[in-house]
Amino acid sequence: MTLQSMTGFAQKAGQIANNASMETTYAIELRSVNGKSLEIRMRLPSPLESLDQDIRKHIASKLKRGHVTLNITLKKQDQQGTIELNKAAFKNILKAAEEASSISGLPMPTLDALLNNRTVLQEKDLLEDEKAIKEFQDQIMQDAKEAVSCLLKARLEEGTNLKSVLEGHLQQIATLVKQVKDQTKNQSDDLKQKIQENIKSLLEQNEELNEDRLHQEVVLLSVKADISEEIDRLMAHIEQAHDLLNSKDPVGRRLDFLCQEFNREANTICSKAYSKEITYLGLELKTVIDQLREQVQNIE
Repeated sequence: MTLQSMTGFAQKAGQIANNASMETTYAIELRSVNGKSLEIRMRLPSPLESLDQDIRKHIASKLKRGHVTLNITLKKQDQQGTIELNKAAFKNILKAAEEASSISGLPMPTLDALLNNRTVLQEKDLLEDEKAIKEFQDQIMQDAKEAVSCLLKARLEEGTNLKSVLEGHLQQIATLVKQVKDQTKNQSDDLKQKIQENIKSLLEQNEELNEDRLHQEVVLLSVKADISEEIDRLMAHIEQAHDLLNSKDPVGRRLDFLCQEFNREANTICSKAYSKEITYLGLELKTVIDQLREQVQNIE
């Protein structure tokens, strides 16, 4: 499996003829967006509700993360007009109308008014028998599987595009880390000046300050200013990120965690910086890491 996005869309349409005068057209729409886990929502018309679990299982076998929505709509097309009279319903409405007319003294409603009731005139069901329903369900199931395959293809194509974007961000991060490393050579002069200022301040506060205290101050500032470990960890994170991008497994969660580690090291560099150049580079680093993490949210 190559890198896969959680965003995608697919659709499939078709029709099934019930007899010479009637047919049912259908449309299957399948879309997915970002999600921490796999969540499947489906809207199926009543003749297809029994397919719910089978379709869910198939989707779960192909996708691992994302909010997935599947919607199937049916449209009945009657070329000759197959409206049927519900005789039982019509008799009940007619009887009620006669009683109402007798009680109120008002005239009986017209035939048009009686036929306007939804229960009186009914469209003949296009799926008339169990065999037809089973054939229709089999066709829908097959097309649903094809729609899932199309969605998977769309997610993979988007994943390929995302990989290029992420590799670009990682290259930017690597360049900034190298610049930070180069700047640490100049930071020693800034650190030396900072130590001298601190020593001067301490001596002004206490002229009898002993040599051990001065030594401690120098050591403390030196340790605080050392960002070599942060730089090494960032380089290791970059290498690990490249490995994940080339993995055959879903890596979205691991990349998201790695972005948190990237950000932690960048924050430490900013807090330790004793030069405006390193501070500026640290802030740029945080910006690119945020861009990286934003894109990582789309990966399965």
